[in-house]
Amino acid sequence: MKLMSKFLAFTCAALFLSACGGAPEQSDLSDEQSLRSYAVGAASMREARQLLDNVKEEYPDLQNAEKQHIIRVGFVDLLHLEPQVDQERFQLDLMGRGLLDKPLMTGLPEREEFVVDEDDETAHMLYTLGAYMAVQVLMVNDFLAEIEQPLAGNAVVEGFMDTFANASRMSEEEIDEQWEIMLETLTSTQEQNRANAGSENLALGLAYQEENAQREGVVVTASGLQYEVLREGNPDGASPSATDVVEVHYEGSLVTGEVFDSSYQRGESISFPLNRVISGWTEGLQLMTVGAKYRFVIPAELAYGATERANGVIQPNSTLVFEVELIDVVSANNQ
Repeated sequence: MKLMSKFLAFTCAALFLSACGGAPEQSDLSDEQSLRSYAVGAASMREARQLLDNVKEEYPDLQNAEKQHIIRVGFVDLLHLEPQVDQERFQLDLMGRGLLDKPLMTGLPEREEFVVDEDDETAHMLYTLGAYMAVQVLMVNDFLAEIEQPLAGNAVVEGFMDTFANASRMSEEEIDEQWEIMLETLTSTQEQNRANAGSENLALGLAYQEENAQREGVVVTASGLQYEVLREGNPDGASPSATDVVEVHYEGSLVTGEVFDSSYQRGESISFPLNRVISGWTEGLQLMTVGAKYRFVIPAELAYGATERANGVIQPNSTLVFEVELIDVVSANNQ
C-alpha cells in the first residue's frame, strides 16, 4: 500500500513537470536567497492546502493532476502581475497594496499559454487560489526588497509546487525557522530605521527651532517651547488652567510644512481637557486668552518624543508646528 502511495505521488509530480515543459534545474538551497525563497513558496502552498482541504467535497475533481496544475498557472501569472482571471479585482488589489509599480522578482519562470475555462468551477477556483497566494508572496517580497533581501522567483515557485506534490525539500521545522529568521531581520531593520529616522528628525527639528527662534516676535520659554502671537485675545478673556476644558481650532504640521491634522479642514472645532494633551499644548495654551491665535513650535520632548503617531506621518523625535485659536475655556469645576 505504501509503495502504491509513493507511486501515485511520483506520477502526480511527473504530470506537473510534464505540464511545465520538463524538469527545471533545482535551486541551490545552500544559497541564503534561494533557501528563504523556497521557504516562502512552501509556506504559501501550506496555507493553500489548508484552504483546499476545506473545499475538497465541494470540488470532487480536485485530485485531477491536470486540474491541479492550474494553481501553478495562477501563481506564476500573478507573480508576473498579469492575471488572466478576475483581472480588474486583482489589479485593484495590487494597486491598493502599491505592488503594481514594483520590479518583478528575478528568475521568475515564464508564463504559460493557458486559457482558463470560465465555466469550469474547479479550474477557476484553483487559478484564483494560486493568484491569491502569489499576492501574499509579493507582499513578503516587497518587505524583504526594502532591506535588500528580495526573493528569487524560480525558488519561490519551486517551493510552492514541490510542497503541492508532497515533495518539499524542506521540513516543516525548517520552513518555520526561515520565517523566524526573516521576521527577526525585518524587525531589527525596522528598529534601526526608526532609530536612524529619529536621529535625522531630531537634527532637522533642532535646526528649525534655532532658525525660528531668530524670527521677530518669537518667544522661547524655559522648557524650549516657542510661540508667536498671530492675534491677541480679548483683554478681559479667560486664560485656561491645566485642568480646564478648552475649545479650539488648530492646524498641525511638520517642519517640512506637511499638514498632519486640522480642525479647520474638518470644519468643526474640538474640545478637550488641557491636561490630556501633549505638554507643549498644556503649557502653550495657558499663555493665551479667549480669542487669541498663536503659532507654536513644539520640540519633540514636549510633543510625542521617540514614538510614531498619525499612521507614521509623525516620525520619532519630530518637532511639530501648530497654529491654535482659543475659542472658549470651560472651568473644570463646571464639568
